[in-house]
Amino acid sequence: MTCPDVDTAPVLLPAEDMPVGQEIECGSYQVTEDEIVEFASAWDPQYFHVDRDHAAHSDFGGLIASGLHTASIFQRLAATGMYQRYDVVAGKEIHGMRFLRPVRAGDVLTCTVTIQSREPAGAGRCLVTIAGGLRNQHGRPVLELHVDSLVRSRDASSRSE
Repeated sequence: MTCPDVDTAPVLLPAEDMPVGQEIECGSYQVTEDEIVEFASAWDPQYFHVDRDHAAHSDFGGLIASGLHTASIFQRLAATGMYQRYDVVAGKEIHGMRFLRPVRAGDVLTCTVTIQSREPAGAGRCLVTIAGGLRNQHGRPVLELHVDSLVRSRDASSRSE
């Protein structure tokens, strides 16, 4: 029997290491028609997300991604581009989420996050607020939101050492 090697576990940084005020580029993602239809078929089956012919006659003039799909793309990029380095406990609140323009097949969405604040939130935790968004390949915003998350603080990290 072997024991897991605890030295190979990633070292997660405390909230105090999150750079308040700095904009962080979190990568890009190209949206496909197949995934627009697949996501919407499972979670938001409105005709302008799932039926190309019917969507062509909608106000959008074609298929568009569900807003929840767009928000999920943001979350994936923010998680892999920024959050995974930090000792995140949990998301707490999403507020001010705005869908600013449709996302279509072929769009390349780029994610940015700005850490707005970091405040103590009980023993060993900080409340971290970020402003985030996605822009399309033309540099036009498609999504804006603010997210509050609980992140372990340095106090909690030092107690476990």
